[in-house]
Amino acid sequence: MKRSLRRHIEAAINQTYNPRRSDSRGQVAVVLSFPEDAFADAPRWSPGPDFTPTAGEYAWLRDNGDGTSTAVVAGVGPKELPGLDGGEWTDPEVWTATAPNDSIFMDSGAMWDKPHRITWLLREPRAVVHRELYSTHPSAGVHAYWENFDERWGFLPGRMHRGEFPFADRRQFVVLHTEPGFANLPSEVQLLDVAVMLMRTFGAKARVYAYDPQRRNTRDPMNTVSDYTLSSVLRCRERSAARR
Repeated sequence: MKRSLRRHIEAAINQTYNPRRSDSRGQVAVVLSFPEDAFADAPRWSPGPDFTPTAGEYAWLRDNGDGTSTAVVAGVGPKELPGLDGGEWTDPEVWTATAPNDSIFMDSGAMWDKPHRITWLLREPRAVVHRELYSTHPSAGVHAYWENFDERWGFLPGRMHRGEFPFADRRQFVVLHTEPGFANLPSEVQLLDVAVMLMRTFGAKARVYAYDPQRRNTRDPMNTVSDYTLSSVLRCRERSAARR
């Protein structure tokens, strides 16, 4: 497994690498796809099977088929708005709101990138809003688990949307990037070591993607921009080793 993955990483780098250029040529991404039972001990909560997750484990949306949609957002932080009891809003909440699809919030696309804007619906007279305390809601336990996971492993798995990626449809995944030739970035050797470690630990499958000069990014189907996930995982490994 390690030998094959090394060959694929080296081949992807060599497709575009040019040490005489200062751009991102030679950049490589490894996409790790996790089986459904990889995180079997993780608590789970959702509003129901007919809701679509829109922002990880924090937001869900359902088209009701009658011209309205129902949105659920967990961990909505205090704003300059009344709290549940009408007084000062001081604690995070879970909001469940039903509103027409043409309302300013439902029609804005915010559920996919800024779901906390669900508070806009307080200005929508056609909306029905239900609010609960976040601290006693089941979603709080889910988020606490993943916060601890991120602290331990240095990453949070994403979720592939149904039908969007032929590779491991609907699976959870993480993307690891590196750019050879930069002393301040993890090397391709470290990329290989981390990828193999996660494959062995969580039963993940790997695919390797080379840099595309036209896209100015790697060709992975998630179109992930170069980030610091690999560095984060390496830091967590170093902390774990120091505690031993």
